[in-house]
Amino acid sequence: MRKKLWAAALCCALLLCLLTGCSPSPTAVRVGDRKVDASEYAFYLYYNRTNTGEDSGTILYDAAALQTARELALEQIVTNEVVRLKCSEFGLALSEAQQSTLSLSKSRLVESLGGKAAYLDYLRQTYLTDRAYDKFQANAYYYDLLYTYMAQEGQTYFTDEKLRQYFSGHYATVKYVYLSLLDENGQPLDQELREEQQAAAQTVLEQARSGETDFDSLMLQYNEDPMMTVGFPISEPEARSTDYLTTLFDLEENGVSDIITTTDGYYILKRCPVSATYYDENQTDIYQAALDERFAQTLDEWKEEYPVTVEKIVDKINLSNLGDYVK
Repeated sequence: MRKKLWAAALCCALLLCLLTGCSPSPTAVRVGDRKVDASEYAFYLYYNRTNTGEDSGTILYDAAALQTARELALEQIVTNEVVRLKCSEFGLALSEAQQSTLSLSKSRLVESLGGKAAYLDYLRQTYLTDRAYDKFQANAYYYDLLYTYMAQEGQTYFTDEKLRQYFSGHYATVKYVYLSLLDENGQPLDQELREEQQAAAQTVLEQARSGETDFDSLMLQYNEDPMMTVGFPISEPEARSTDYLTTLFDLEENGVSDIITTTDGYYILKRCPVSATYYDENQTDIYQAALDERFAQTLDEWKEEYPVTVEKIVDKINLSNLGDYVK
């Protein structure tokens, strides 16, 4: 009798779980009072995977690939959960229109795949559950809600003085002398010619830093990049994402860099002020860049507010057994 009652209770519990969408998957990560289950964590590992080779058609993942995937997964999970925590704190919720858009988008996906069975197969192939798919799609909407909230607050935060301060520290005119290490066919120069180019680069550096010759004259005499004639304005994010310009904003205004060696040549940079008219002509773009940076910095600060707990089950989940945890 007791066994029958226990079995009935278990059936009721399972039925309730199915009806309410509760997850049988154990908690993998806690961010503040929010929980991320093992199935969702497994998806983020899959999302951030990089294969390191193939053996008889089997994709191999080494320890470095797993570690990278884990770091990226945790960073993304923490970011998404903190965004939702802050939206809750500020009373920000998805509108009916946004929820309707998400529902319609899902319906169209199911239809485009060929029906519910094909959709479930798609979920299995991408290591997703239905609830994780819904949450993943909604994350962008919550991020936009929080960004919009910060943008409205930023309208009063960024006075003209603060925006000009941001501009002076994050925009510059870059000038450089480029000396190629490739011939006219794009092939590497031989050792003798490379040494000649290196000697020329050293001469440019010494003359530029000593003030013996002004930088524009050095550009005219030595530069092998026809596009670099008078310099061009650039923002710090743009510079940081360009290999030979990554150190530009580490220089003082009118400072000259060391010789920067890339696969194609030598660069000597000079950081110069931006023209007086650039701010007025590009104020909208400058404000957007300032707002983006402030939001990113604020979000990083918010992420420090909440305790993050990684449960032991995470150590068991790897790039080869993801399917065992997606349920």
